[in-house]
Amino acid sequence: MNPNLIGLYVGATASLLFLAVSFFYYKKVPSLNQVAVVLLAWAGAVVGIHLGYFSLTAEDAALGKLADQRISIFLGALAVVWTAAESFFASFKAIKA
Repeated sequence: MNPNLIGLYVGATASLLFLAVSFFYYKKVPSLNQVAVVLLAWAGAVVGIHLGYFSLTAEDAALGKLADQRISIFLGALAVVWTAAESFFASFKAIKA
């Protein structure tokens, strides 16, 4: 299945949950920017996880000229996932304040 599409679905679901938690639990309506950050963070995390997994498990022929850059690709994917997680938790922190 397409990781971009899965990421979009996961991101949309996470942003709806974020909106619901913000509204019903914290009694605040988040800004469009906060909801968009949650959507993009989750979509980026899903795609980053897929890229990291692919970079470590794919055969050399599938990676082509990038076959010798597996660790660099994995570290880049890890950075994407880490940044997405930080953005997601920062959005919740902003709603609490």
